[in-house]
Amino acid sequence: MTNNNSNKGCIDPAIIAAVIGVIGTLIVTLITLYLNRPAPQPPPTPFPSLTLPATATITDTPVPTDTVPVGESTSTPAPDTPTPEPTLTIAAPAIGSDWANGCISVLWKPYPSTIQTTERNGCLVEPVNYFFVTDGRLTFALSGEFGGNEVYGLFAPLPANGTASVQTFLKTIQKGEIWMGVFAEPTIESQGIVMVIPEGDVTRRQVIQKTMPGQNEVKRTEQFSQSPPVYEILFEISNGTVKTTVLRDTVFDALPVGAGQQWLFVGYQIREGKNRIDAEFLNLVVQGQ
Repeated sequence: MTNNNSNKGCIDPAIIAAVIGVIGTLIVTLITLYLNRPAPQPPPTPFPSLTLPATATITDTPVPTDTVPVGESTSTPAPDTPTPEPTLTIAAPAIGSDWANGCISVLWKPYPSTIQTTERNGCLVEPVNYFFVTDGRLTFALSGEFGGNEVYGLFAPLPANGTASVQTFLKTIQKGEIWMGVFAEPTIESQGIVMVIPEGDVTRRQVIQKTMPGQNEVKRTEQFSQSPPVYEILFEISNGTVKTTVLRDTVFDALPVGAGQQWLFVGYQIREGKNRIDAEFLNLVVQGQ
C-alpha cells in the first residue's frame, strides 16, 4: 500500500518551470520596450514675439452743437436748418379788371372797416358783406327790416389825376339808395362827393350830388328815363378836384376832394324801416394820366 503523505508540501517542478518562463518572457519584453523607446525630442521652438507699432493717437471730431457751453471755445455751431421753399405771391388783380375775371381784388377796402374778410390768390373771398361777382358784375341784393340809416360798400384806390367810370344796373330800390362817389380817404367821414340814386321806379330816376361828410345836397338832375335801367357816372380827377358827368351829357361843376390819394366808392345806404335793394355795378374803367 502506497503512502501519499510523502508528497505533501512539495511544488511540482513543472509549475516552477512555467513560472520561470513567464517571468523571463516579461523581462525580455521590458528590455525590448526600453531599447526601442523613441529618442528624446528637443523642446518646441517658441513662436517669435510680435512687436506692435506705437499706439496711434485718435482725435475725436467735435459733434456740431447748437449751444456753446460756458468757457468752451472749441464747440462747433450746428449747420443751418434747410432753407424753406419760397412762398408764391400772387399779385392782386387791378381795379377794373378784377370783376371781369370773377374776383373782388384785395385792393378793395370794405366799408365799414369792421367787416371781416379773407384773402385767397389776390382776391377777397366772397361774399364780402352782401357783395359778390357774377358774370363780370359786382352784385348785391338785400331785403329786410332795419333800425336806422347805414351805409355799406367798397373803396378802391384811384390815381391822383385820371378818370373812373362805372355803371349801375338797377333792379329794385325800395326805401334805400345807391351810392357812387370819390373820397379823400376810405371812409364816408372823409371829404368827398357822392352821387345818389334814390328809391322809386328804377326806369325813371334822378341822380343827386352830395358833399361829404354830412350828405349836403348840391344839385340834382332832371328825371331820366332809362330802359334798361342802366345809369353811368364818370368822375374826372384833377389836382384834388372831381368833376362828375351823368349819362355822358349832364355835367356837374368840379368840387374839391383833397389832394393826394383818392378813393372810389360803390355801395348803398339803407334807411330805417323795410328795405329791398337789388342792383349791379359793371363796366368799371379806371385810367390814370
